[in-house]
Amino acid sequence: MIENYKNKLFSILGDSISTFEGYSEPYDAGFYDAIRKCQSDILRCQQTWWGQVIDYLGGELLVNNSISGSMVTKHKSCIVESYGCSDMRTSILHKDKIQPDIIMVYLGTNDWGHGVKLYPNNGEQNDISIFSVAYEGMIKKLKNNYPNAEIWCLTLAVSDTKKAKGVDFPYCYGGVHMEKYCDIIRNCAKNFDCRIIDLYNYCTPFDTIDGFHPNLDGMYTIGNTVIKILEEN
Repeated sequence: MIENYKNKLFSILGDSISTFEGYSEPYDAGFYDAIRKCQSDILRCQQTWWGQVIDYLGGELLVNNSISGSMVTKHKSCIVESYGCSDMRTSILHKDKIQPDIIMVYLGTNDWGHGVKLYPNNGEQNDISIFSVAYEGMIKKLKNNYPNAEIWCLTLAVSDTKKAKGVDFPYCYGGVHMEKYCDIIRNCAKNFDCRIIDLYNYCTPFDTIDGFHPNLDGMYTIGNTVIKILEEN
């Protein structure tokens, strides 16, 4: 199974956790700039979670469209068109006429952090400020724009800060439990025949520089978990 990804082209749709200066586009919307690279000890793209996965599989990065602070939903805190379900974000994962073979979607952490509403009420079925509506819309657009690509949907992962002893992870940080967002990601991936990379259930808490953004050890925790899931499924 793993050998099937050798020489394949990978694109990433993500938030700050997946940014890396010089590799994520747009270049001015990344979290891991020169200063934070040093703070986190992540100095090469091969040390990011996605760099580890792509290298292990023998693939190649095509486009990393990760924007710091971005969400799946359209939210007032998002910069223009930075939300993952937008036409823009879901249509720029290719380069020239070269299409991705695999699209890795790791979004939703900021939606959870803002306590975004999970499900629509009557009359809200098209409201992309609601997580389930926006996530489904995002996957539909990706499937339509890149019909030959395999889409991987990553659930959210629990973070840790070893230096902050006695601090418990805020599962309901924005008022809604993190797993409820993961449930929507799992169901949507299943309904649209995408691969589920269930970090929430399989990833041990990853270490961070600030409580949410992985340091080098944290990146290895996430990357190794993705690889393990791929090997076992």
